[in-house]
Amino acid sequence: MLYFSKARSSALQATTHVDGSSRVQSVSASQNPSVHRLLTAFKAKTGYGVLCNTSLNFHGAGFINRTSDLVSYAEQAGLDGFVIQGTLFLRDWQPTCK
Repeated sequence: MLYFSKARSSALQATTHVDGSSRVQSVSASQNPSVHRLLTAFKAKTGYGVLCNTSLNFHGAGFINRTSDLVSYAEQAGLDGFVIQGTLFLRDWQPTCK
């Protein structure tokens, strides 16, 4: 289900519009067991059962349609990893010395 509500924590800035509102989509274990398990595990680890669902696109370059584009995006955006069809891919970040 989709709801509009005000965010109650500044920790949820990535999911919050400028006016403080969010478009909340809820999911139950019976509707989507995999996503429900993911959100439950995320809440156990972080205290928030919230994830940001967004279209991935490069600014001015359109949507990401290929895995190679996603890898490039992850590198540029500094993502720790991503999931494709239920498989988690973690980035192998190499420490840099300055």
